[in-house]
Amino acid sequence: MSEHLESFRESFLQEVFTAAQAGENFYESSFIELYAKDLLESGEIDNELELCHWGETGIKVDGYSYNEDDGILNLFVSVFSADIENKSLTQTEINQAFKRIENFFQRSFSKTYYSKLEESTPVYDLAYQIHKNKSNISTVKYYLLSNKILSDRAEAIPPKQGETISFTYNIWDISRLFRMDASNQQKEDIFINFDEISKESLYCLPAHLDTQDYKSYLLVIPGTLLAMLYHKYGARLLEQNVRTFLQARGKVNKGLRNTIINQPEKFFAYNNGLTTTAEDIELEETSYGLKIKSLKNLQIVNGGQTTASIYSAMRKDKADLSKIFVQVKLTIVAPEQVNDLVPKISEYANTQNKVNAADFFSNHPFHIRIEDFSRRVYAPADEMGKQSKWFYERARGQYQDMLAHKTKAEKKKLQLEYPKQQLITKTDLSKFENVWECIPHTVAKGAQYSFIEYAREIGKRWEKYEKEYNELYYKSAIAKAIIFKTTESTISNSSWFIRDYRAQAVAYSISYMAQMIKDEKKFFNFLYVWNHQKVSPATQEALDIITEEVYRELTNPPAGITNVGQWAKKEGCWLAVQKLKIDLPQEFYDELLEKQDMDTEKKQAKKIQRIDNGIEAQKLVFELAEKKKWCEIKQFGIENDMFSPLEADLMDLACAIPNKIPSEKQALIIVNALHNLEEIGLGI
Repeated sequence: MSEHLESFRESFLQEVFTAAQAGENFYESSFIELYAKDLLESGEIDNELELCHWGETGIKVDGYSYNEDDGILNLFVSVFSADIENKSLTQTEINQAFKRIENFFQRSFSKTYYSKLEESTPVYDLAYQIHKNKSNISTVKYYLLSNKILSDRAEAIPPKQGETISFTYNIWDISRLFRMDASNQQKEDIFINFDEISKESLYCLPAHLDTQDYKSYLLVIPGTLLAMLYHKYGARLLEQNVRTFLQARGKVNKGLRNTIINQPEKFFAYNNGLTTTAEDIELEETSYGLKIKSLKNLQIVNGGQTTASIYSAMRKDKADLSKIFVQVKLTIVAPEQVNDLVPKISEYANTQNKVNAADFFSNHPFHIRIEDFSRRVYAPADEMGKQSKWFYERARGQYQDMLAHKTKAEKKKLQLEYPKQQLITKTDLSKFENVWECIPHTVAKGAQYSFIEYAREIGKRWEKYEKEYNELYYKSAIAKAIIFKTTESTISNSSWFIRDYRAQAVAYSISYMAQMIKDEKKFFNFLYVWNHQKVSPATQEALDIITEEVYRELTNPPAGITNVGQWAKKEGCWLAVQKLKIDLPQEFYDELLEKQDMDTEKKQAKKIQRIDNGIEAQKLVFELAEKKKWCEIKQFGIENDMFSPLEADLMDLACAIPNKIPSEKQALIIVNALHNLEEIGLGI
């Protein structure tokens, strides 16, 4: 085993232990959650995992995700080892694990099986869904997840075809997860050989000038071929931002579906087509034109809903796709340019539809600012006098990238500065914030859905109130992360907790506490949590009380409702929880802040942010001056008649650096003018 793989395995195992924050019985749950999160973000699966631990003689299942539109059911089983020493994943373990999960699926077809299970458990929900949807399920993907390393002698299990359902067997050992995380895009490569998968040739027209960064082509793809590709690769074909949107908002567009079924010959005229990227293309000159033979890492950056709707119409409606054709703009982006160029293509391609919100993308100023705070603001020292920082990962894989290609000493130093347990992602942040906004039913719908709602709210407020997103906001956000993690630990360590529905109980418990504080017209003291990096004894006591009462309410839904997970996604569930009358200790209320205290803190934080903004603007102005860019920028603005008299004068000042130096206020005006030019096509 390579040194990098061993380090990754140990780090991942430590992350499991940290996330579990409880006895060994919870390690497997944390392991499945962390593993599935990576698979979801990479597009390997396209619906969030529902934990569902169940085992009996000859049967085991640990989680599932079901996509009703596609009819694809993912079933997960784990082979987990809490042993620090490396273990091999043997053929015997593989065969046993797949046999046990196969047995569960087959038995769930029968009503007699789910009716014997406890109604308030996730396994009942799953078995009931399988029985209810057995005529709609077209594909079952079995996933074996393990932190062991696949034995050299182990063999893959080939797919099987039943009467109406196809079955695939996917083995994910720790080395496969490592390869995916270590790759440039944190996903497995997709190689499409069109000669092998289609009898129809795919022709294209070049649409690019001579450039080293990319090449573009225009083509028309048959609906049958597009549906075939989506069936084979699923959400892996969708660029991450588009995938996140579709996971949260639904894939099938009713208008598109009606056109496909009722007016297929008009689909090409009505539809805007796809915007796609790929890392490499193999072409062949023929007498009929330029033929595409293969593509590497095809990504749909606009048109995900079109693709999913065509596939759904074929699968669910048995639609004839022979008259469906889709126009495609294909851009070939060099691998080293992928991380920079593809998100921009995705953002600009989606500016005219719902996916657009610039707030949605990782390069939005909000995410960049939070990232900046996380890289420079130290948390207060712990009891040992050691300081560390929280790591905000605005783009997937940043933490791993930071550690990559470092010596052991360098890596250890970075891990002390940024402990893995202090890593938070964009979707994590959205959960931490949304529970305090008292929308736990939104959080219960999953991380991607929660993120969309949060991003939309940030997008609305950023233009008017961007100074609110200052260092105080950052420290409060980290405090909310600490409270969230503390609540997880509180529930996991409680004698009344029976393993299921922890995520829902965490969200609802914090929202209940937040609502109580609002009703008192008081404010929580987040700076106390930041300064101590833990909650106060009074808050801990309040959480002990609230979590038990909320958990009891959640797991005893109204008559006629058996699926607790689905019930938690409803606003009615939140209304029911709010009706609880829970008495908390007076010490908890004594620690809350009055409005005037909060107003003073916020006013000071905004003042500091104004200074920070000016410093950042000056920094950018000087960086561009060093590259001798300002005269070029000024000329572009003049040619497009974009400057006010003041802006024109300040552009002259920028061109004169270092002989003349703009103030912070002047730098802010210069940078604002620069952003206006970028919006009309300036590239720097």
